[in-house]
Amino acid sequence: MGNLAFLFAGQGAQVPGMAADVAGLPKVKKLFDVAEAIRPGTVDKMLHGTQEELNRTLLTQPTMFLADLAYAYAKEEETGIPACACGFSVGEVPALCFAGMLSEEDAFRAIVKRAELMEAYTARVPGCMIACVKLPADKVEALCDGESTHPANYNGALQTVVACRAEAEEAFSAKVKEAGGRAMKLRVSGMFHCPELAPEAEEFEAFLRTLAWHAPRLPVYANLTALPYEGDCAHTLAMQMRSPVRFTATVANMRAAGVTEFAEVGPGKVLTGLVQRG
Repeated sequence: MGNLAFLFAGQGAQVPGMAADVAGLPKVKKLFDVAEAIRPGTVDKMLHGTQEELNRTLLTQPTMFLADLAYAYAKEEETGIPACACGFSVGEVPALCFAGMLSEEDAFRAIVKRAELMEAYTARVPGCMIACVKLPADKVEALCDGESTHPANYNGALQTVVACRAEAEEAFSAKVKEAGGRAMKLRVSGMFHCPELAPEAEEFEAFLRTLAWHAPRLPVYANLTALPYEGDCAHTLAMQMRSPVRFTATVANMRAAGVTEFAEVGPGKVLTGLVQRG
């Protein structure tokens, strides 16, 4: 395996005007045309929408898909095809598209469906995501009750994100502080990657089975397993919605496979920051 991995950014990294700097590339223009044919107005909102608009799940996910994939196309022109890739949460869909496992049309339809399901879910189950820092994962796990709070993203040795019901936010944040950690509410509109999403994940899987799946041109590491996709890809991607993101283990497995460099494709540098901190 070569030494470069692409990391596709996740929800929370969205910013107004993202991908404007690469919008003129022919491959990116084609991608944007595909998106506009399926859901008109999405590209305009990505380029000109407000932060408040972009923070809404229904818009966050399709625009992050477009921004991630646009930046990946631009980066590929500079570096060539990477050795492998992974996407953080919503970033997994553009990563699969980049690897050729789904066409641009099918991948964009998938992200729109995912956004619709998760937007409806946030109305059904009000909640938030809380980053717990300065505490190891096992300590954070011990603070979760498995009902109102669930470990959701394993980001690093001293950073675990918890999916938290709205009514439990204040008490859980106090527990984190009492344990010697720091709790930070993330810029997302609900509690994700937890068992609460089981009905939506089941519906998403049924939708994914209507799409055409192809062999990848490079390995894509799954959030669900921290290993390259294989076998039932529709099930793996659907289960990701209701399961923790195993980012720490994914990075470790990429390194073990020979990766020495990580390039973040998407707005910001959240993921490469996590890689550097370990």
